[in-house]
Amino acid sequence: MLKKKELTKILYKALDCEEEANTEFYAYTIKSLKYYKWLSGDKRERVEGIIKKLGGDSLRHKGMIEDLIQKVEESEKNVF
Repeated sequence: MLKKKELTKILYKALDCEEEANTEFYAYTIKSLKYYKWLSGDKRERVEGIIKKLGGDSLRHKGMIEDLIQKVEESEKNVF
Protein backbone atom coordinates (compact mmCIF):
# COMPACT_ATOMS: atom_id res chain seq x y z
CA MET A 1 0.00 0.00 0.00
CA LEU A 2 1.14 3.51 -0.81
CA LYS A 3 0.25 6.73 0.92
CA LYS A 4 -1.22 9.49 -1.19
CA LYS A 5 1.93 11.62 -1.01
CA GLU A 6 4.18 8.73 -2.13
CA LEU A 7 1.88 7.74 -4.98
CA THR A 8 1.58 11.33 -6.16
CA LYS A 9 5.36 11.65 -6.16
CA ILE A 10 5.69 8.49 -8.29
CA LEU A 11 3.03 9.69 -10.72
CA TYR A 12 4.70 13.09 -11.14
CA LYS A 13 8.00 11.33 -11.85
CA ALA A 14 6.25 9.21 -14.51
CA LEU A 15 4.75 12.38 -15.97
CA ASP A 16 8.20 13.97 -16.17
CA CYS A 17 9.52 10.89 -17.98
CA GLU A 18 6.75 11.06 -20.58
CA GLU A 19 7.35 14.78 -21.13
CA GLU A 20 11.08 14.29 -21.44
CA ALA A 21 10.62 11.44 -23.90
CA ASN A 22 8.47 13.64 -26.11
CA THR A 23 10.58 16.77 -25.98
CA GLU A 24 14.00 15.20 -25.91
CA PHE A 25 13.92 11.80 -27.56
CA TYR A 26 11.12 11.68 -30.11
CA ALA A 27 11.41 15.25 -31.41
CA TYR A 28 15.21 15.12 -31.48
CA THR A 29 15.28 11.75 -33.27
CA ILE A 30 12.83 12.87 -35.95
CA LYS A 31 14.89 16.02 -36.59
CA SER A 32 18.07 13.93 -36.72
CA LEU A 33 16.79 11.49 -39.33
CA LYS A 34 17.80 13.78 -42.17
CA TYR A 35 21.44 13.24 -41.18
CA TYR A 36 21.18 9.44 -41.33
CA LYS A 37 22.52 9.17 -44.87
CA TRP A 38 23.06 5.42 -44.41
CA LEU A 39 19.26 4.98 -44.29
CA SER A 40 17.42 4.94 -47.58
CA GLY A 41 14.56 7.42 -48.00
CA ASP A 42 11.82 4.83 -47.58
CA LYS A 43 13.42 3.37 -44.45
CA ARG A 44 13.85 6.87 -43.02
CA GLU A 45 10.14 7.51 -43.59
CA ARG A 46 9.23 4.22 -41.91
CA VAL A 47 11.41 5.04 -38.90
CA GLU A 48 9.88 8.52 -38.71
CA GLY A 49 6.38 7.01 -38.79
CA ILE A 50 7.24 4.61 -35.98
CA ILE A 51 8.76 7.37 -33.86
CA LYS A 52 5.74 9.62 -34.43
CA LYS A 53 3.47 6.75 -33.34
CA LEU A 54 5.56 6.25 -30.20
CA GLY A 55 5.40 9.98 -29.53
CA GLY A 56 1.61 9.92 -29.90
CA ASP A 57 1.38 6.96 -27.55
CA SER A 58 3.56 8.82 -25.09
CA LEU A 59 1.21 11.82 -25.22
CA ARG A 60 -1.72 9.52 -24.48
CA HIS A 61 0.18 8.04 -21.55
CA LYS A 62 0.89 11.56 -20.31
CA GLY A 63 -2.85 12.31 -20.38
CA MET A 64 -3.62 9.13 -18.46
CA ILE A 65 -1.02 9.96 -15.83
CA GLU A 66 -2.41 13.48 -15.48
CA ASP A 67 -5.88 11.97 -14.93
CA LEU A 68 -4.51 9.60 -12.30
CA ILE A 69 -2.76 12.44 -10.51
CA GLN A 70 -5.96 14.44 -10.44
CA LYS A 71 -7.99 11.49 -9.12
CA VAL A 72 -5.44 10.70 -6.42
CA GLU A 73 -5.12 14.32 -5.33
CA GLU A 74 -8.90 14.78 -5.19
CA SER A 75 -9.49 11.49 -3.39
CA GLU A 76 -10.34 11.50 0.27
CA LYS A 77 -8.42 8.25 0.72
CA ASN A 78 -4.90 8.51 2.06
CA VAL A 79 -3.79 4.97 1.20
CA PHE A 80 -3.90 3.31 -2.22
